[in-house]
Amino acid sequence: MDLKGFAADHMGHFTLYDVPNTAFALLVAALLGLLMGRVGLRMDAAGARRAALWSALSTLAVVFVRAQLPLAVALVALVLLVRPQVTERGERVLLTASVVIGLGCGSGATLIVGALFLPMLLVARWATATESRAAQ
Repeated sequence: MDLKGFAADHMGHFTLYDVPNTAFALLVAALLGLLMGRVGLRMDAAGARRAALWSALSTLAVVFVRAQLPLAVALVALVLLVRPQVTERGERVLLTASVVIGLGCGSGATLIVGALFLPMLLVARWATATESRAAQ
């Protein structure tokens, strides 16, 4: 197998144009979640950043399942499977992020998950910055 074939096999249902569009959607969702939390709901800064993180994570999940019904059903099954295991609030975000990453990689879009991992990682680091400092 050549490099082009390998890349095509791991792009899933995405094209090269979908990667920057999805990264843009992820960052805009985080910004709008932040504004909704801070301005709309008058939350403190940490709460607004958590809203931004959930908005970005939801965007990533929907991007992976939007074109395929079997993936949407798989996401629902995964969430129902891991839901009883969640005990702490921080664990819930980690578990949801892990499920979304696993869903994307398992659906054959491994390169897309890798490309979108960096913006999602940056949003997650930013959203949890003060929470992790306060725990230390």
